[in-house]
Amino acid sequence: MSTPISPSLLDGVERLRTGLDYHLQRHNVLVSNLAQAETPGYRPVDLTRTNFDEKMSVALQATDSSHLSAGTTDQGFRVTEDTEAKAGADGNAVDIDREAVKISTNQMRYDMLAQLASSELSGLEWAANDGKSG
Repeated sequence: MSTPISPSLLDGVERLRTGLDYHLQRHNVLVSNLAQAETPGYRPVDLTRTNFDEKMSVALQATDSSHLSAGTTDQGFRVTEDTEAKAGADGNAVDIDREAVKISTNQMRYDMLAQLASSELSGLEWAANDGKSG
């Protein structure tokens, strides 16, 4: 007869999974900004984490139906307009260098979380195998 696994045993792995999901979705949002670098009037967006109260509030409305859908995802992430972006003469506010730095930083954070998740899962595997490798 097997013993049920305590939910708290996997809480750390779940938090790491949520972090990985956030950085993956943020990567997609940031890359889409680069794809819109030549679109007149385009305002870049970013992904932010929300708490429960913010999830219940009204989300941003998309300015154009072809843009990413704005709002809160089921995981508590929200697509928001980047208010710090400065628009050029054509109204486009995508700064390629700024977006590239965001993508690079986001990738480093994703890689770090992936290493932590791998280590955590290896530890759980080791424990499940009664301290034996492999």
